[in-house]
Amino acid sequence: MSQEITKARKNLNSVSTLLKQDKILPATTAFHDGLTTYLKGNLLQSEKKEFADLLDRTLYLLNNNPKIREIYPILLELEPGKEKDLLENLRELISTLQKGMTDIAKISLEELEKKKKQALDEAKTHLNDKNIDKADAIFRKLIREHDKDFDLKIDITDLLINAEEYQKAIDYLKSAYKDNPGSIHIYNRLGMALRKLGRFEDAEKAYLQAVKIHSKDEYLHFNLGRLYIDMKYWNKAFMSAQKSLKINPDFDQAKKMLKFTKAKAGK
Repeated sequence: MSQEITKARKNLNSVSTLLKQDKILPATTAFHDGLTTYLKGNLLQSEKKEFADLLDRTLYLLNNNPKIREIYPILLELEPGKEKDLLENLRELISTLQKGMTDIAKISLEELEKKKKQALDEAKTHLNDKNIDKADAIFRKLIREHDKDFDLKIDITDLLINAEEYQKAIDYLKSAYKDNPGSIHIYNRLGMALRKLGRFEDAEKAYLQAVKIHSKDEYLHFNLGRLYIDMKYWNKAFMSAQKSLKINPDFDQAKKMLKFTKAKAGK
């Protein structure tokens, strides 16, 4: 028990420092833990007096902290026989502080996403104006700040593919691959970029890898069919269209591909 008492004493003595650092939640939690140990402990008479004085001093600091008063206006009181009431009030205060931190984290995340979107929109404007270097500078800055953001890298890739900057798109896909090597999104977009660059065999490998990962995606089979049309592999294109329609019989573009490739293949 002596170790728990030592820990409780350390917790209570840390409250003053934590409050000075504006660490309200850790300070309140430290007091709560110290009080709990005090109430459960089999203390000597001298230890009881020491802890009672320490609790009173620490509770005074909590009650006079402006931020705590703003968040939780109820006065925290330690009265004989009403210790459980104080513990309940402390738990309520801790819950309130935790919720506040969650709300702050949520707001921060929303602000972060908003800033990323603004940066991507600015880069898109540069791409539309053919200011590729300016757009790429924004992309590189975003990646430095969010190195493990896989979705961001895919968004950047999509913007570059739409701007017909296929080689740059491939460079960002390589970075995304390190984060999620099993993603069909990488192979699908890699196939698109390689196809546009005329690297048909490499594009085929990328699409086939995507189909291997997710064989029930009609768009993957359709994109592979488009590649085979470019390669004039009419039978393979026809079969890709068939596979796409087997998954989604209402896929109008695949119907057109099937009709076109059927005629080309002489079926």
